[in-house]
Amino acid sequence: MSDAKPPATPTPPVPPMAPGVSIPPAPVDGAAVAPLPHRSQGYWRLVWLQFRKNGSAYKSLVLIIILFLIAAFAPVLASGKPFVWTKDGKTTYPLLQYIVAPDSSLTINYFFNYIFVATLSVTFCLLIRRVAWKSLRARNATLAGLVLAALPFLMPPWQWKIDTSKLDVRIMHPWRNDEADYSKLAKDLDRTKGDYALFALIAADPITPKEGMILKEPSSEFLLGSDKDGRDVLARMLHGARISISIGFIAVLIEVVLGIFFGALAGYFRGWVDVAISRFIELVICFPSFFLILTIVAFIEPDKRSPFHIMFIIGITGWTGVARLVRGEFLKLSELDFVHAARALGCSNTRLMFRHILPNAMAPVLVSAAFGIAGAILTESGLSFLGFGAPPPTPTWGEMISQGKEHVDTAWWLIVFPGAAIFLTVTVYNLAGDGLRDAMDPKMRK
Repeated sequence: MSDAKPPATPTPPVPPMAPGVSIPPAPVDGAAVAPLPHRSQGYWRLVWLQFRKNGSAYKSLVLIIILFLIAAFAPVLASGKPFVWTKDGKTTYPLLQYIVAPDSSLTINYFFNYIFVATLSVTFCLLIRRVAWKSLRARNATLAGLVLAALPFLMPPWQWKIDTSKLDVRIMHPWRNDEADYSKLAKDLDRTKGDYALFALIAADPITPKEGMILKEPSSEFLLGSDKDGRDVLARMLHGARISISIGFIAVLIEVVLGIFFGALAGYFRGWVDVAISRFIELVICFPSFFLILTIVAFIEPDKRSPFHIMFIIGITGWTGVARLVRGEFLKLSELDFVHAARALGCSNTRLMFRHILPNAMAPVLVSAAFGIAGAILTESGLSFLGFGAPPPTPTWGEMISQGKEHVDTAWWLIVFPGAAIFLTVTVYNLAGDGLRDAMDPKMRK
């Protein structure tokens, strides 16, 4: 018998590992091999991770959130109403009245004030859950916060009273507001008798002018100056952000709803339905959208014009782009296997359209909505600049620039600050939409 050993089998080369990745140790004979942890990543998680890699888009999203919070917290930042007002032994809370019962000339405030109260309530409930109620789920805490936020608005609309020995809050009809000029009354407070007033961070009212304060340059009293009527420019810009943001979101929401409805019908049923809807879309596209909006706005009396009219008009004139995107996606997705499988299982047309096809067709719609919000804000600013926007004294950025063109030589701040706000808002929405488009495109993923 020979003592020669068989030739050793050559060991395959070990491929180079990525930085930070280690090779797990070899299992011991007879020991069970534990499966490696694996976390599946869905489509939207991949989109979010790709979106975060885009620095400009991610920073733009942060700025959008900041702008939204500024609009929601505008009553706290600038309202001209004190948090606490103590006079002759009676304590009232005028800012609470302003939040629950906003001025009728600023109807959109009711919506944003609700968001403000809801944000505080949800934050409060989440803090309680984190500190004391460890077993409370986040969803339940959020629901509890929304219910708590809705309580002030579920009170009888004609009167809300809370009377105690040290608390006296009277909320009269929601469409009425306390017109007291607290800035003048504050001069009569007697500290020796316990009179006290705690104003908002910027004690200014965007509606009520101040006497003798016309076209004042930026100073410690008026951080961004005053307009031709003596109103604080900063306070009007903060409340004007509510108008611009709400018009952008609600107008695009109308566009998306109409675009999805008509685009889904045309792409799914095809045939004569597709031909009729496509010809109607082409007919609407033939009209310049801005001039069509001007024509429709001209039929509304200036005194009855409100931001809601602008939202609705922009929405019903800008849905064609979304409809064409949705139609193309439905034409492509309706021929895929998962749709045929769902149809074979007996799913109705409505379920096929809105349960199976539509969720897979929303990617280009979201990108279009991001750009649409920026376009709607710019359109509203143009309408207000031309005098077709919300009637005075509703604060809008376009209306403030329109005032500034009359005093361009003496009041530069009336054009610079509102113009910079419009430029910043439109830019961040466009950058966020651009980043979302790249994140949803597989060819752009790194």
